[in-house]
Amino acid sequence: MDTICQTDHLQIGLLLPVADLYHRLWSDIDGALESLGEQVAGRLREAGLNVQCSVPVSLPEQVTAACDDFAAKGVDLLVVALAPYCPSGVLSPALVASRLPVLLWPMQSMLRLDPQRYDAEAVKLNHGVHGIQDLANVLGKTTKDFGVIHGHHEQAQFISHLQLWAWAGRIIRSMQDAKPVQVGGHFEHMLDLQVGQEEFLRRMGIAPTRVSVSDFGGQMARTTPADVAEYVERYRRTFEIGSNVEDCLLEKTARGESALRAILSRVGSHACGLNFLTLCNDERVADGLHVAASMLMQEGLGYAGEGDWVTAVLVRGMQQGFTVASFSEIFSVGYADDRLLLKHWGEGNLAMARAKPRLLASRFTDRCTAEFAIVDFEFEPGPATLVNLNATGDQTGQLVCIQGEIAEDHLPNIDGPRCVFKPGASDVARLLTEYAYVGGSHHLALIRGMPTDVLENVCRLAGWSYHRL
Repeated sequence: MDTICQTDHLQIGLLLPVADLYHRLWSDIDGALESLGEQVAGRLREAGLNVQCSVPVSLPEQVTAACDDFAAKGVDLLVVALAPYCPSGVLSPALVASRLPVLLWPMQSMLRLDPQRYDAEAVKLNHGVHGIQDLANVLGKTTKDFGVIHGHHEQAQFISHLQLWAWAGRIIRSMQDAKPVQVGGHFEHMLDLQVGQEEFLRRMGIAPTRVSVSDFGGQMARTTPADVAEYVERYRRTFEIGSNVEDCLLEKTARGESALRAILSRVGSHACGLNFLTLCNDERVADGLHVAASMLMQEGLGYAGEGDWVTAVLVRGMQQGFTVASFSEIFSVGYADDRLLLKHWGEGNLAMARAKPRLLASRFTDRCTAEFAIVDFEFEPGPATLVNLNATGDQTGQLVCIQGEIAEDHLPNIDGPRCVFKPGASDVARLLTEYAYVGGSHHLALIRGMPTDVLENVCRLAGWSYHRL
């Protein structure tokens, strides 16, 4: 996998089911299953995964209790590890009710099939594969989406594939837990971004906290001088300050960031969609909050412009699944050289900057005139992927991905976060046509590397369509 992924103890919950019937057939079945579970967990821990095992479960209420325990412990992925058989009717009710991403695996003690040694004792912990078939068939008829993995825990390829599933689970869990905030509503009539009522988001349990511009202005007014001084000092450390940026503009920027952080903290949010149009047209704010958005993305939070809290949640998921991600858009097309120009007005993930970012003054005049700060940098060259999250006509989620590379070219005559992007596809006109036909919308997450295997697993676990262009 040509990407850099977060490796800070991906959390897996290993569910150990066994048919209650087997307690009457094999008195030692629970002990044998627990022993195998711990053996598997030890092997996976050596590979860097944080694995927690359930006790053996045989009754629906036991499965529910185990799922609830895994959820409380914050696991990224629930792996249903069937070594002996357990009926789907025991497992499916709790799995359908759980918000945890679910992966089905026929765990075995046996790596190689040796006919001369295959006896009744071998059957005990080596016949879960038909239990997986039973469960997959039943879950496929419900609203619960799931993944399936086959292989033995001693195989390196199996472990690498399981890590991909765990990363996918982390992305989904971080999106579920993003608790997005939207400030100033959506950009009027920009309908491709307004998918917040679609079924796929309701199934994930994601809904925004909406904050009016008036409430935001009130929060800005409550910012203390100490907060302002702290943020201004941070700006001086982080940025090369442009000559057109006066102290009063830095202080205004600090009040906006302090207010935004206070609101996010109040609701426990990790993502925000900000509508610059309503923010700039209100004299109490008069700021697109681009610097605040950039500082937050650098810290791993999600953001998108024009009030697009859904893409903000996507960016949060990408940040948690991979090292960094940034909000961006395709602005222009090089048809002769098959390249794209990516940029946005003044906000981007500072952790992806090619050099020390600058802080510049900008002006926007609509119903009011707003003067505020923006960030200015070029994205670091290297392999990258553009990811779009939106809804299909039947309210199903879909990810649309474009692999490529951020080029070495400089863009000295414009400002804001920007880069030249060279798609892997050889014909950019055909690429963009396909993107339009599959329903890609115009807000994107820009990710380092090419994590297409992980993203495909995300779609499998979430029940979304996947388009790799």
